[in-house]
Amino acid sequence: MLQLLKKKLGFRMLMDVVPLDASLVKGSHGCRPSEQADWPVLISKSAQLTADKTLDSTDVYGVLRSHVAGN
Repeated sequence: MLQLLKKKLGFRMLMDVVPLDASLVKGSHGCRPSEQADWPVLISKSAQLTADKTLDSTDVYGVLRSHVAGN
């Protein structure tokens, strides 16, 4: 609270609210839900993607990029 008050009053200071060490960040950042019915859905007109294929999270970028590029 003191840090925020200093910022609001116009003092120059460092807001160190997010740790730089990734092991200190908690939560479900990027984790798939345990139930498959709760997984995200990617809808596409591309013939490359089939209904029974499961994509890794890192593959979504490539699919979106190919759609934007028109490949």
